[in-house]
Amino acid sequence: MNRLRFPLLGLVVVLGLAATACGSVSSYAATVDGTRITPSDLEGELRAIGANDNYLKFLEAQVQVRSSGVFDAAFTAQVLTNQIFYEMIRQELERRKTPVSPADLDAVRPSVATRAGGEEILNAFAPEYRDTLLRRAAEVSVLSFALLEQGTPDESAKAYFDSHQDEFAQACVRHILVPTKEEADGVKGRLDAGENFGDVAKTTSKDPGSAAQGGELGCFPKDNQLVPEFAQAMFAQPVNQVGPPVQTQFGFHLILVTSRDQPTYEQAQSAARDKAVAAGQEKFTNWLTGAIEKAKVNVNPKYGTFEKKGTESRVVPPQAPTTPPAAPSGATDEEPPPVTAPGG
Repeated sequence: MNRLRFPLLGLVVVLGLAATACGSVSSYAATVDGTRITPSDLEGELRAIGANDNYLKFLEAQVQVRSSGVFDAAFTAQVLTNQIFYEMIRQELERRKTPVSPADLDAVRPSVATRAGGEEILNAFAPEYRDTLLRRAAEVSVLSFALLEQGTPDESAKAYFDSHQDEFAQACVRHILVPTKEEADGVKGRLDAGENFGDVAKTTSKDPGSAAQGGELGCFPKDNQLVPEFAQAMFAQPVNQVGPPVQTQFGFHLILVTSRDQPTYEQAQSAARDKAVAAGQEKFTNWLTGAIEKAKVNVNPKYGTFEKKGTESRVVPPQAPTTPPAAPSGATDEEPPPVTAPGG
């Protein structure tokens, strides 16, 4: 992709400063239902991005950020787009009287760090900037939970866990991999006759990663990344019994499930929260689409125009660098258009 998109759940790829109504009351980069996003908000975000060299490199590996040493107009427009979306989210939480708690901020920190390129890169930002990143991410998460209408984030996560407990089951497994069905049948016969699984795996298995460990693969949840045939057998065959050979794209497996456990909610709380948010993605998408359609968004022409296309809505940058238009007598180009009722 050559420009950033605002994901419907989680965080934006660009990490930015809050879109607050500060600075000169007569200046604006955009307005969202009368709330100003000022040029200093936008410029501050760009400075924050540019000040973190490692983050800038991480970002430039994904999108074009600068042209001839200055921030690209399309990139600047997308940063402003993200600020507009976040302002809509902030206003919705304010309307719902739904606060963000310290626990909400703690819960999103791992995701914020991952999307920044790692904890070290995240920590290179100023504390105020990191706090803003956490707050923005938490606001998305909290609104997603609110749209599920199942109580607080913890209550929503618990409700999801209670109704989808099978998704959190975890199986620990060993295997022996051989290339043909005939070899697999022979190995199965040896195991049925009482040979030690680990010893047979070390001398027979063609999986170099696990053979030396006696076939040990580890423990996996149901939503793992293993090939489907293997994953299905892992959660279907009896524990501590070698099942019949299972064919996958890699060959034939003799699988030994050493344990299969159902974690408690306390053990699976983080995963349950993530799954509950994911379950609300459609509702969040529908809310965002409706919020964009209803909102009165004005963008200063020097930054572009706001194009409404549902979840593909964005600030379209000017086609070429422009100078501010001549202002009418007694006015400046920084004066925002009149604020009208939502819907325009």
